[in-house]
Amino acid sequence: MGENKYLYSVTRIRALETKLLDKAKIERMIEAKDTDEIIKILYETEYASLISEMKGIEDYESVLSKELLNTYRLLSEISPEPELTNLFQLRYDAHNLKTLLKSSYLDEENDELLSEIGTIPVQRLKSMVKDKNFSDLDPVMRDSVEEVVGEFTINPDPQLIDVALDKGLYNLMYKTAKNNNSSFLMEYISAQIDLINIKSLIRVKSIGNGREFLKKVILENGKLNYSFFSSIFDESLETLIDRLAYKDYGKAVEEGLSSYIKTKSLTKFEKLSDDFIFELAKKGKYVAFGIEPLIGYLMAKENETKIIRMIMVGKINEIPNELIRERLRDVYV
Repeated sequence: MGENKYLYSVTRIRALETKLLDKAKIERMIEAKDTDEIIKILYETEYASLISEMKGIEDYESVLSKELLNTYRLLSEISPEPELTNLFQLRYDAHNLKTLLKSSYLDEENDELLSEIGTIPVQRLKSMVKDKNFSDLDPVMRDSVEEVVGEFTINPDPQLIDVALDKGLYNLMYKTAKNNNSSFLMEYISAQIDLINIKSLIRVKSIGNGREFLKKVILENGKLNYSFFSSIFDESLETLIDRLAYKDYGKAVEEGLSSYIKTKSLTKFEKLSDDFIFELAKKGKYVAFGIEPLIGYLMAKENETKIIRMIMVGKINEIPNELIRERLRDVYV
């Protein structure tokens, strides 16, 4: 079948792209006097049916979650290779497992932090954690979970849960892309891994941990391996900037780390990293057939819900419009 197998799904995606929020609507939302006015604007969009179910302004988060869940379900239905779009749902499985494991060890309930967007129902994950039986997980994630469960009895540090599950998550995502011969997704995930690892290096150095801890947190399957980060560990951040200038994300690193050097905040680096990854996803707009348009649209919806959330939070907390505008990511259309 070749590229023809994507004919139907890409045709559907091109139609859906026209319904994404454009810059004009987002600007109207930023300039809205309050959250009620934002809701009125959203009534003009694809969010209308979900907005109509809201009982109060505090339900906006539920609307965004349902919209994303509907998007994942649609892509799973129309994609000839649903395992490639589904792999992005694995992030929600990992988030839920982190939350449930931490809650279990702390003897707390944090159900409000759980997401329904993952590939595994929340109740099933709850049972796994309660019974300490993770046999239904993919072997890659299962190994990571069982490793941290064993280690936690010796060293009860919640950070170990984040480290282990992040490693399992990105190993599984990369493995899935590789097994399906998706060079686009392999490059996409590798770039994410590199940028996450750069941030991890900075955080490890800032809290005074050494190479042994760095080795635990560095994710595999990036273009930069642990040896690179170990070799640069004692060098200045300016040296790191110079060493990465040739990379595609060199500008994001330069501007983001230069900001960190001045402010000791990673906020700008995180935003520039997200922008860079989103630009990779936007390549899907220019590919006729293949997985790229589907991933591009999926990331566009993820980005769109983040933008709405940031604007809503900004309005609720009376943050100035200009500051809201500075924090927003770009749009797909």
